[in-house]
Amino acid sequence: SKNLTGNCLGHFCHTPGTFLSLSCIFSEVHKWTRQKLPVLTAQKTELQEKRLFRRPTADAKGGEVSKLCGIECQSGLPPLNPSEQERILGYETMYDNGTCTRTDVRLRGWNTTGPAPYVSSPSRRKRQVYGADGRFVISDWHFITNYPFATAVRLSTGCSGVLVSPKHVLTAANCIHDGSYYLESVKSLKVGVKTNQQKGELMQPVFRWIRVKQTRIPQGWIHSRNSSVSLATDYDYALLELKRAVKQRKFMEIGVAPRTFLPARIHFSSYDEDKSLMAVRGGEKVVYRFCSVVKESDDLMYQHCDARPGATGAGVYVRLRQEDGQEGGKGKWQRRVIGVFSGHQWVQVGDGEQRDFNVAVRITPAKYAQICHWIHTDPSHCKTL
Repeated sequence: SKNLTGNCLGHFCHTPGTFLSLSCIFSEVHKWTRQKLPVLTAQKTELQEKRLFRRPTADAKGGEVSKLCGIECQSGLPPLNPSEQERILGYETMYDNGTCTRTDVRLRGWNTTGPAPYVSSPSRRKRQVYGADGRFVISDWHFITNYPFATAVRLSTGCSGVLVSPKHVLTAANCIHDGSYYLESVKSLKVGVKTNQQKGELMQPVFRWIRVKQTRIPQGWIHSRNSSVSLATDYDYALLELKRAVKQRKFMEIGVAPRTFLPARIHFSSYDEDKSLMAVRGGEKVVYRFCSVVKESDDLMYQHCDARPGATGAGVYVRLRQEDGQEGGKGKWQRRVIGVFSGHQWVQVGDGEQRDFNVAVRITPAKYAQICHWIHTDPSHCKTL
């Protein structure tokens, strides 16, 4: 409500080190619901013998892809058939020794009724509610290295990501692959995690870098010569497996937002490449923001979150209550990653017009099944959410 929004905004300020109270951001109407998910299993894996790497292009570096079929464009397309969905959810695995494999998958229990129509946010959600710049610099060492801000990580390619298990980072596919080739920098890919280091009498957060063991991207991200319309941005996500687990660090679980739920607020934290912030605050800091979703479909979310290069790949999350607790009590609040920030994109809207948006890729039940398979391998871990 109007009063609730005003009260919530009163908890936020730009003062360095100030704790950002999130207790009243969401109404209690929406809850995480238990969902039965499709099951994805690997069928065949083959070694890829092709040119794998090239230097990043200007488009790939900024996370921008030209002439994408956006929400309105996709609403006029026929729903995917099961075989095409399985092809798209196949994936490539790039290992740290430079070898690459392609895996075909089978998807059981997938809902073939097609996507829900796109919806726009109500007109009362106006951009000026959030001010000129909705970003908050998290500079206090205590908050940087504690949940939820500690789940934000830095990639050596210049992107951000989110820790979704002790050994796995979810990020954007465009941070490591331009749709045709892997970026040269992926050969020595590392993930930076902020930890506290004692310097004299002061505690100072520093990056501890961990090598990446392997990366995985969906076939849907890789450009296909057989398709006249690019749906690649729907699959702009990747999972990185680290060579060693991040110790004593709480990760953020992935989730699927309820189908009828248009998030009133989405949140994400990242390492923006913003020289003005670095100069004022001193070095790379976690930057947090929240904003409303302007428009969404099953696969994409358009939003007005303030972001700069470096934020691409951040985990987009919402905070909802779990199902009712014991003896009819209210369930606990829980944050879950429901999407990946893809970056600033030019997308095709009505009548072939090109418009620019900040775009996040939404995690669907089928994408959740794929990411869960990448993390656990055992399908028994991925049947329900």
